[in-house]
Amino acid sequence: MTAPAPMTANAPIVVKHVSCPEWGLGYLAEERDEKRFYDFEDGHSHSIAKAFWSKLEPVSLGTAEIAALEKKVRSLRDQRSTTTKSKTRVVAVPLANFDAQYARFMEIFPGGFAGDRFVKDERGVVTVDAEKKSKAGKAQAIAMAQSLFAKAELDRLIGASAFAEVLANVRAVHKAAAGLLHPLGDIIPFNKMPAERDRAFAEALRELLHGDGAYDARFDRFVATLAEAQLATWPLATVLSSLVFPNEHAFVKPSYYEKQAALLGFDLRYERVPNAAAYGRMKQLAEELAKRLTALGQTPRDNLDVYAFIGRTLGPQKK
Repeated sequence: MTAPAPMTANAPIVVKHVSCPEWGLGYLAEERDEKRFYDFEDGHSHSIAKAFWSKLEPVSLGTAEIAALEKKVRSLRDQRSTTTKSKTRVVAVPLANFDAQYARFMEIFPGGFAGDRFVKDERGVVTVDAEKKSKAGKAQAIAMAQSLFAKAELDRLIGASAFAEVLANVRAVHKAAAGLLHPLGDIIPFNKMPAERDRAFAEALRELLHGDGAYDARFDRFVATLAEAQLATWPLATVLSSLVFPNEHAFVKPSYYEKQAALLGFDLRYERVPNAAAYGRMKQLAEELAKRLTALGQTPRDNLDVYAFIGRTLGPQKK
């Protein structure tokens, strides 16, 4: 008999609920706010509070079986959503409208994206002197990511089986992008990923950034690799693409995007589990916001500027 799920930062991917066997097997969708969300074979998503994690028994399945279960529960969830009336997700927005949001941005950052305060607080500078320490910022993280994750560099390291070095580079970029990733929710769990997963992650990253074929399929495969390590969060799924290709891809922190969508009346249809279709809608929202800002004379450098606009106006206000 399997042992109860330990109350650790790493949630089991596949479980059964000892008190609710009729639910069938559950596939981990998300963990946040001391709750674990599982999509079960009964077609429902069940949230399990931390006090009841001991009721979840981990189930050991092979890779193919896990993939089949994920496909099954997603299909059941999708069928349920089309046969029942969907509930509108209520999102609390701290501002009345986009005009108020824009006014707040200009109040926080006189001069907008080109102003000294925005450059100092949000972009930072690129440091070329290895001996000189500088505050981590998006500009430095972009420069690091574009250098360390260039196609030729990834091919060189992977060809030499230097998977640990690829992961060391990822952790260095994560650290430089500390303003994007949450230490407890993203950085620390990623840093605890066991070394035996280094190769799979390195190869999935190379395919995500430089692979052939449609990006949607590459994104979903990358998320599947993260899920195998219990790391399938929106920030971890999107941060590296957004740094290597900041004009093309978007960094996603879903709580902020939900608020922005509500403010603009945008049909986001947020999904907890990262997937290509939902990511496409996130990108469309960022593009729509960039157009509105440009029309007001504030042209973002890239999608990371767009994210900064969202986060600094709709997130917790810094004093």
